Amino acid sequence: MPPPPPGYGPPPPAPLLPPVPGTGASSQWQHQAPAPAQPVYPTPYGHYPRPDKSLAVAYVLWFFVGYLGVHHFYLGKVGRGVGYLLTVAWFLIGWLVDLFTLPAQVRRINAERRVGLR
Repeated sequence: MPPPPPGYGPPPPAPLLPPVPGTGASSQWQHQAPAPAQPVYPTPYGHYPRPDKSLAVAYVLWFFVGYLGVHHFYLGKVGRGVGYLLTVAWFLIGWLVDLFTLPAQVRRINAERRVGLR
C-alpha cells in the first residue's frame, strides 16, 4: 500500500507551550513538594484524636453571647446551652458563675475528648 499523499491524515501535533515558571525542571526557581503530613493513628481507645477546645475562644463567646449559652454549645454541652438560651443564662446568675468555672469546664471537656467520651 503506498503512503498517503501530503496533507492527508491527522494534523501535526500542536507546538508545546513554554513552561510556567516554578513548575518544572527548567524553572529558575527550584521548589520542592511539601513534605507529606504525619500519619494520624487512632488512640488506644479506637478513635482518632480531635483538637482541644480553646479557653480563649470559650471566654470570647462567654463575654459577647454568653447570656445565650453559646459558649456551652461550643463546648458540646447542648443541654446546658439550651437551658441558658431559654432562661437568659438562668437570669444571668449562671453567666457570672461561668466566669470562674470556665477554665475547669474546658479542661474537663478536653480530657473527655481525648479519651473518646465526647
